[in-house]
Amino acid sequence: APHSHVDHFTMSGNMGWGAYIMVIALSVHSILEGVAIGLAETSQATITLFLSVIIHEVCLAFALGLKLFQDKHTIKQFIVSLSIFVISCPVGIGLGMVVLQFFSDLMLTKIVFVLKALATGTFIQVTFFEILAPEFSHRHTSQLFKMGALTIGLIFISVVMFFMNDMEMQSFCKELVLG
Repeated sequence: APHSHVDHFTMSGNMGWGAYIMVIALSVHSILEGVAIGLAETSQATITLFLSVIIHEVCLAFALGLKLFQDKHTIKQFIVSLSIFVISCPVGIGLGMVVLQFFSDLMLTKIVFVLKALATGTFIQVTFFEILAPEFSHRHTSQLFKMGALTIGLIFISVVMFFMNDMEMQSFCKELVLG
């Protein structure tokens, strides 16, 4: 049987370091997104953030679930990993509410700055090292097709963000929720 160094890095069952890193990074990212919701000072801002985060969380949960499935993890590992991820955002919301209650505006600004930096860093790490790198390493589908799909997605999000200012986004979200 061929010898592989990857075999030395599995922790339990089939779940290696990469999957643990992805679960931890996505959970930290979700906590930070939850903090953003918890720090919202108006109901309008809360609704806008909630809708944005919930759409984002569904995509992250799908990516995490797919990774765990592709790596052939046990049902127990699957449930534990997704449970950790799912509870992260509500924990962040609670932390954000506590921070909002007990810290001054100046301290709050500094805390938000650090949290945004952490959220961005975890997003970049997960996107480029845990999702895109493995996807582009598979040669069974066209690399050009993958690059095209990635480019179209980036252009679409950029156009939406460019043309929708905060007021339009808030009224869109309010319309979506309230009918």
